Amino acid sequence: MYIGTTIKMLLNLHDLNNERAEEIRRVPIIYRTTDGQWKIYEEAVAISGLMVKRWHFVNMVELGMREGLKFCKLCRNLEAIRIPSEKGNVRNELQIISNCAGEDVHGFLRADPPLRRESLVKFSWMLPIFNEEIVKVFGMPTPFRVIQHTRNIREITEEAAKRMNVNLEELKRWQMPYPRTYADGIYGFSSILDLGHIGFSFTDQSYIEDEDELKNRRLIAVQAYIPLITGACGASLARALPVSDILEILTVYSDKPIPAPVHPIYPESIQENIKLYQSISNAMKSNIAFYAWSKEKEYEEIKDERFQVVIVDKPADVFSKILEKLEA
Repeated sequence: MYIGTTIKMLLNLHDLNNERAEEIRRVPIIYRTTDGQWKIYEEAVAISGLMVKRWHFVNMVELGMREGLKFCKLCRNLEAIRIPSEKGNVRNELQIISNCAGEDVHGFLRADPPLRRESLVKFSWMLPIFNEEIVKVFGMPTPFRVIQHTRNIREITEEAAKRMNVNLEELKRWQMPYPRTYADGIYGFSSILDLGHIGFSFTDQSYIEDEDELKNRRLIAVQAYIPLITGACGASLARALPVSDILEILTVYSDKPIPAPVHPIYPESIQENIKLYQSISNAMKSNIAFYAWSKEKEYEEIKDERFQVVIVDKPADVFSKILEKLEA
């Protein structure tokens, strides 16, 4: 069982990849436009795959703990540290993943004694999608501005300083302005998830014995995507939760391994993905179900012997269809 997904959304006023106090992450990007031309931008605001993966992990832990899934102490504290030092005496991969769904799905690396498990879920960067109107107005695909903030101290007086048990100069420093960078843009990312190897130890060549735990881990790993569809996946969510609009979502479910889907950064990505997975289904004799939702375009459904395209009515339905298969 393998899953691929892509999500495309409009994000206004986000600060999702602010990894330093003064700046947001900017990267060079090469675009292929619909007329076959290439556009190169040296500085486009992007959100790292590490950020997106981190929030899938957080969602998985928070959802999984409600369902009674097993997590180690680090994962329960939402510490995405893939070095289980507290398991230094445990040499068995199966024993580690049996007791922690986080390390099962998101992998781990221990140096001494050496033991490694590759993540079963993989994410691309969340990249801005080329839009001629945006570039025409701003000269770049992701306009951004540095905004000066001040901390909300009601009064800067001697009396206020005494109440807070500091001197007046220290209180003034607390109120000093500080910069934050905010960006806008149309963004997309892609991801793949190996459901078939959840609960499976590659070194021991065996699955965990608890069938209910195994089934619930697969369900939660899929459900953990759903909070990401509005862009809640990075820094500064407390004060800069993205003003988002979901544009397109697709999921692919296959009984055999599949490549990552075509990233939404490329034109006509849904059509390209339909062609890609239909050809893979034919070549590998695999059963592939393709679910799509779009606010921008209408797509036709396809139903072949091994390949089907289903257009759903609501954004999260692309995941509900897969959850139904897992529940069956």
